[in-house]
Formats: sequence, structure tokens, C-alpha cells
Amino acid sequence: MRKTALFLSLILALPIAAQMDSFEAFKQQQAKEFNQFKQNQEEEYNAFRKRVNEEYAEFMRRAWKEFPAHEAEVPKEEKSIEPVIYEEPAPAPQPQKPQPVAPLPVPQQSLEPAPVPIAVKPTVIVIPQPAPEPEPIAPVKPKEEDFKRVSISYYGALVTLGFPKDDHLQLKGTDENSIADAWQTLSDSKYDITVKTALDARKGNTLCDWAYMNMLGKVCEKQYGKSNEATLVQAFLMVQSGYRIRLGVSEGKLQMLVASLYDIYGYRFYKLDGTKFYVVSGDKNSKMHICESKYEKEHSLSMQIAKLPKLAGEPTPKRTLSSKKGVTASVSVNKNLIDFFDTYPQACYKGDATTRWAAYANTPLDKSVQNALYPPLKKTIEGMNERQAVEILLNWVQTAFEYRLDDNVWGQDRAFFAQETLYYPYCDCEDRAILFSRLVRDLVGLDVVLLYYPGHLAAAVGFSNDEKGDYLTYKNRKYIVCDPTYINAGVGRTMPNMNNQEAQVIALK
Repeated sequence: MRKTALFLSLILALPIAAQMDSFEAFKQQQAKEFNQFKQNQEEEYNAFRKRVNEEYAEFMRRAWKEFPAHEAEVPKEEKSIEPVIYEEPAPAPQPQKPQPVAPLPVPQQSLEPAPVPIAVKPTVIVIPQPAPEPEPIAPVKPKEEDFKRVSISYYGALVTLGFPKDDHLQLKGTDENSIADAWQTLSDSKYDITVKTALDARKGNTLCDWAYMNMLGKVCEKQYGKSNEATLVQAFLMVQSGYRIRLGVSEGKLQMLVASLYDIYGYRFYKLDGTKFYVVSGDKNSKMHICESKYEKEHSLSMQIAKLPKLAGEPTPKRTLSSKKGVTASVSVNKNLIDFFDTYPQACYKGDATTRWAAYANTPLDKSVQNALYPPLKKTIEGMNERQAVEILLNWVQTAFEYRLDDNVWGQDRAFFAQETLYYPYCDCEDRAILFSRLVRDLVGLDVVLLYYPGHLAAAVGFSNDEKGDYLTYKNRKYIVCDPTYINAGVGRTMPNMNNQEAQVIALK
């Protein structure tokens, strides 16, 4: 009986075993086909990148055209506005109780009505949303080979790029053929590891375009010294990463030029096909021979910071900030981030200098700062309605910071990111408006716009309810004036000598 049962079980197991073997074979075949497909894709990508880079190098061999330099642009100087202190009007004296001796004359009633805020439809300034980071020419999959690691400290963050162990890149000269020969050398697959680790560093450290470009410059300088080779490799990596780059030569020195979505203040530039290309090295020559070779789908630099770069933490001593209404918060900031902000150039959109403040206002506060600053402020406004909460934040920015004009502190106009206002001892109107807009959006969840008057920057808040006070209309919605430089003034009060009919709305995201 046992033998029969065993025999039957073996017979029944045969089809199951066959099915399992068949399934395993199917899985192996699928894996084989997938790996083959993946390999084919990688070979196609590599072939595409190689072809594109070879075409670029061939274009380089043509004579480079000479272009004149344009002087660096600076924001137009305006007369700065000193802060104004708002004082509550004295209460009207109580009328004396009439004596029954003689009847009093009936007072004349004023025919002048109480002032009513007028809906102002201002000029609206809108900048583009932060652009996604550029895509590389093609996905990069380096061969699994040993390579040389080159590391730098980028504002305290360790950044490492890979270079071929036999990297002996050398320019024979700065003529067209020498540069093209070196570009073809960089296009060899052995430099794929350099491109791949550069892209990984950009992603891993959430580097914005400006930070990525400067990080590459520092790594290349460490690998090649302050040389034409370092400039060439930085430009090569920027191009492979998807950026709109041109190469130029002035007095035997190779220069990298970068196109930007914004007009960058303080840097000389050259105009190619109507586009400004900036010389980030600080070259002072009056002309340059430039290669106009280009790649498809290349992207200009964005000067907005959608995410803060991940830098090493170096906390500053805590700073305690107290308002006249008794709201106190202590905060420490990352000194590495402050140092990074110090190198960030001002930039405007389409020549409109007022747009430069939007990039500052749209930049988030560091998480460590939020974790220290926001809890006490949230606790203070907990349970308040929107207007009360905004009043508290407005008064905190008005009275917890000391006002000084930029000219007296920096010798020139110097806008702050919100984090910088929390660090530096003095700030002016634009810095206060930027910080206030950040706090209201983060803590109260309301939309905010900046208001630009000649020589002055304030803000306006879009409340959920129909609130009273001076206001402007934007997108068919009321935005109530809130001025962080009109000291002690509440929501809805416009600073004296500011005309809302002339104000411009700067939209924020």
C-alpha cells in the first residue's frame, strides 16, 4: 500500500516539476533578454554621445569668431527709504456733560466720509517657475573599472569625482585643433566615470545650477591646477550635464562662458545670437574668440534655488530675537550656507531689476532653522485667526531686527535670502519683506506677493476672508498691504508717501 502511494505521488509530481523547470527556464530567458536589451540601450546611448561629441569637436576645428565684451550690469541705484514708526492716533477727548444752563448749538457734522480703501489693479511681475535640472546628453553607464578619486570640501561637504587612472589630459595649445583634439580625448568612454560621478554629486548634494558649476570648477582645479585643462574639463562636464556652454580664448587663456535664463549682475558677458553668455572666471579682456558650436536640448542656467544644497553643518551661536509684543525666538544658522549665499550673484529676469527679489523670497529656509524658529512662532499664533497670526509675524519682523541701509553697511545694494536676515545684525526693507513673505507662507499657509514702490519693498497677503485695510487686486483677489518696515503698523496700513496706485506686484510661488 505504501509503495503504491509513493508511486502515485511520484507520477503526480512529474508535471509539477516539469512546470517548475519550465518556469525557471522562462525566467532565465526573460532575464537574458532584459540584460541584452539593457546592454543594447547602453551601447546606443554611448554611440549617440560619442557621435554628438565628435560632431561638436569637428565644429570646433573651424575658425572661432571674435566678439566684443559687454561690461557687467548692475542694478539701477535708487533713493533708499528710511523706516517709519506708526503711532496710534490719540483718542478723541470725551465731550463734557452738557450743563442745563443754556442749550448748546448743534455741531456741524463733517461731510467728508471715512477713507475707504480703493481696489488697485497694479502692474504684475511674474518670473518663471524654477526649471528642472538639465538632463545629460544621454544616460551614462561607465564600465566597472578602477578609477582615481578626487575629493574636495565644498562648503564643508565632501564631494568626490572619479577620473581615469591614466588621466594625462594636456592641451598642446589654445588653437582650434588642439582644443578639438582634447575634447575628443574627453569623449572617450574612460571619462564616463567622471561624467557619472559629477551627475551623482549634483543629485546627492541637491546642488542648484550655480552651485553645481562652481563645484565642478573646484574639483577640476584640484585635478589639473589653475590651467586651461581645468577650464576645458569643467566646460565638458557642464555640456555633458545638459547646460548651454560656449568656449572662448582670450590672450592664450581658455574661458568658459555660460548662458543664463536671468541677467546676472556683476559679470561681463558676450552676446551670441542675441543670448548673453557670462564669463564666470572674471576675465577682463575687451574681446574674445569664441566657438559657437552647440548641442541640442542644451539648457541655460537657472538662478532660482528650488532646494537648498546639502552642505556640512556649522551652526552659528544662537541669536535671540524678540518683538515689542513679547514674541521671542532663538535661532542658529548654518555658516556654510551663509558663506555659499555670499557668493550668489543677484540676477533679474528679462532686464527687470525688480524681479531679482523673487528668487530670494522663493528660496526655502534650511530645515535646521525651521526646526528651531518655527515651533515658538507656531505656539504663539496657535488658535488665532489669520489676521491675528499675520499681525504677530508682521510685528516680529518689524521690531525684532535692527534696520540699517545697505549703503551704510555694504557700500552697495545687497539683498538677503531669508536665512541671511536671521544671521546678519542689520537688514533693510527688502530683507524684511522677503523674510516676512517666507514666514507667512510657511506658518499661516497664505499666499503672499511682494509690493515694489520706487525705493521701497513691502508685501501683501491674500487672506481667506474679506479683511479690511489697504489692498491691491491680483488674479481677481484682494491682497492686503503688510509693510515690515512701517514699524508697529498693523495689517492693511500703507507706509506714508507710498502710493499703491504706483506699486508693482511681484508674484511668488
